[in-house]
Amino acid sequence: MIATTRYLAMDVLRGQRFLAPVLVYCGVLGMLFLHGDAGPALQAYAGSCALIYPVAAWLAVVIATSEDPARREITVVTAGGWRPVLSAVALLSVLTVIALSLLATLMPLVTNPHPYSVGSVLAGFAGHVVCGTLGASVGLLFARPVLRTIGRTVLVVFAVIVLTYPLGKRTPFGWVLDMLGTETVNVTLLWSGMIAAVMIVGAVALGLRAARR
Repeated sequence: MIATTRYLAMDVLRGQRFLAPVLVYCGVLGMLFLHGDAGPALQAYAGSCALIYPVAAWLAVVIATSEDPARREITVVTAGGWRPVLSAVALLSVLTVIALSLLATLMPLVTNPHPYSVGSVLAGFAGHVVCGTLGASVGLLFARPVLRTIGRTVLVVFAVIVLTYPLGKRTPFGWVLDMLGTETVNVTLLWSGMIAAVMIVGAVALGLRAARR
């Protein structure tokens, strides 16, 4: 699976479709953290956690659809089936989330005039990983091979992402934002992380079932 993950990463880099979501992410992070005081640590991280959720979904779709259907079939045969390919897609999506989380967690440490405690930084990083993984799972749940066309994938993922925000504390994503916004750290973060992990595994399982149709 490591070789397949490495191959997919190189394919995504060659395709350059990752540039749009990454540039949007970096641009909004700059607006959040490079212009004056971002405020208390956890409240500042709540803003970037709200950002990483849709960007991670976008990047997960990019990763899942980097190959056209014909090339994906060749990759599936070479890798030994859909399971290692879909697992590699999920792994690469999570690794991408971790990279984005590091960037969002470290940027205010450099630009903010107020020092952040180690506990706040760790909680912020964990919050980003959880929100990003939730976003990535949404992207993977509706990407190929579950939905075969990129147009349908984009529409469904966009609808789910947009509907998540007004639901607020009725979703794991909302739990994390509420926790950070109130400057508290509690078991909510752990529960949200567990749900995010289950959703990633569920996305792989759903993809396997769809691929066998």
